[in-house]
Amino acid sequence: MSCSKKSRISSSAKRSRPLPTHLACALIALLLLGCGSSRETSSVGTTPLRERQAPIELTLRVPNGQWIHLGDLRGTPTLLFIFATFDGVSQAALRPTSRFARRHGEDVQVLGVIAQPNAGTFAEVFTSALHPPFSITYDPDGRVEQGTSSLGVIDAVPMYIMIDAEGYVRERHVGFPNAQTLERLLEATTISR
Repeated sequence: MSCSKKSRISSSAKRSRPLPTHLACALIALLLLGCGSSRETSSVGTTPLRERQAPIELTLRVPNGQWIHLGDLRGTPTLLFIFATFDGVSQAALRPTSRFARRHGEDVQVLGVIAQPNAGTFAEVFTSALHPPFSITYDPDGRVEQGTSSLGVIDAVPMYIMIDAEGYVRERHVGFPNAQTLERLLEATTISR
């Protein structure tokens, strides 16, 4: 009888062991990906913008101290890759974004925009560590991360914002991009309003 009692204890002890760390992290990541903002407008995927808003006016800083004025980029479509340096999905999204930037070279301006507190502190380190083929920028006033810039609310990162050659936001995509996502965002700049 004591033998069967021991086997019951050991089998129940096996069931109550904590999950391995890597499995627990994966489950937490899936849970966080599934959770969005409490706002009704927040969702993962691409959102075409139906109403014409004012052209985007935003000035961003690059790690070397220079400024990029989005108004100066008119004439060329611009893809903004809004991300956080500490976010794993944002880091993973760097690879397809870099491929897109290399593929389209002069046809599309790609800018990474860090949207997190103290973004300027991390911009130079991130750029020198990962060497993306596009400029990494940040808003020193913190308006992008706070949602008070002309880009509007940033519900989640990574977020992609496609701006057409005239300076108007054409589409937004929240979440990791699949192979066709960034190409579809670029195609949206050629469709007339």
